[in-house]
Amino acid sequence: MPVRLAAVFALTVAAVASAGPADGPFQTPPAWKARFAGVEVTELAATAPRPMKGLAVRIDLTAPGIEFLATPDNGDREGETDGLKTSTFLKEHKLQLAINAAPFAPIHKDERLKQDVVGLHVSRGKVVSGEQGKLPALLLTKDNKARVASPRFDLAGVWNAVGGFHVVLKGGQVIEGDKSIHPRTAAGVSADGRTLVWLVIDGRQKNYSDGATTADVGAWLKALGCEEGINLDGGGTTTLVVEGLDGMPRVLNRPIHANKAGAERVSASHLGLYARPLTAK
Repeated sequence: MPVRLAAVFALTVAAVASAGPADGPFQTPPAWKARFAGVEVTELAATAPRPMKGLAVRIDLTAPGIEFLATPDNGDREGETDGLKTSTFLKEHKLQLAINAAPFAPIHKDERLKQDVVGLHVSRGKVVSGEQGKLPALLLTKDNKARVASPRFDLAGVWNAVGGFHVVLKGGQVIEGDKSIHPRTAAGVSADGRTLVWLVIDGRQKNYSDGATTADVGAWLKALGCEEGINLDGGGTTTLVVEGLDGMPRVLNRPIHANKAGAERVSASHLGLYARPLTAK
């Protein structure tokens, strides 16, 4: 092969390699399945840079019937909220989908014990927990405008809000952050503000899913069409639950609490979704 042609060939191969796989970070393209009106779910998997499995929920914020609920406070009792498993939260509030949300303390084995949320948490216009340090939050208005923000927060019009640990996607750019590998829960917003994505990535389960860095989370959210993204609480708390056809909660991912795969952790903070059923054909 002539030297000039060989050089061009080498540059072409390098450009293709740097562009990454056609499916972005995923082993296969997302296959979205409608679960409720304006709500789709897909399973996700990757083999690089390590084995990862997850699920994403794509929510059309303009769809009729879409409404959110962050965990309410516990009234005059001690602590800010009473801890619940995500499945219990979904069942008690008759939600269609729910994820764990803000970090919290302490961890309890049993439900309905007092807990405090770490960072911002707003439920139906009531501030349950105020901002803390530089911790960011996902803010949602009553008419379903969504944005990822950092302190100091402008809470005018905010109806629900849940805090997180890191901004992982800003202006479409993935932000390098926590390089440790854990199960992750995250949320992202599209550039036009019409779509909210929930993302869970399982972890700490050898030969199934190792977990993700926050940069991995940002890359997945970007590949799912988001412009902004936030890493919420994760680890053993990472859980995504859907209402089944029988009205009972069904855990979609594989959480891992106390090193037990499939075990849910009690959480002080959740974000739930009300959505209408699909129109029968």
